[in-house]
Amino acid sequence: MTNPDDIKNIVKKIKERRNEWKLSPRRKNIQTLSELGLVESLVFDIIYEKISWTNYSSGPESDNHSNPIPGDIWIFGLNISNTNCYLKFQDRPNGIVMWISLHKQERPLNFPFK
Repeated sequence: MTNPDDIKNIVKKIKERRNEWKLSPRRKNIQTLSELGLVESLVFDIIYEKISWTNYSSGPESDNHSNPIPGDIWIFGLNISNTNCYLKFQDRPNGIVMWISLHKQERPLNFPFK
């Protein structure tokens, strides 16, 4: 398991690059934004303000696709507009923080530091 200092560092690191956040255009992500009645930039603002190391669920993990993209993948959970959301992002070496998943939580997440 990752230690709290590593999690605090990744949260700090991604917040410092807020202007480099990108949302994967996956159907689930777009549908969740629509259901929440929020646009991408506002959801990112909410995440920026609310995300904490205690929202950590798992990671870092490597990309497991057949053509892996470099960068650690992290999983967090966060309540956004009274909806428990599953957040999965990749911290890419080029500076981009790619939010792979930003959708309603489909099953319970484990929060080892809550």
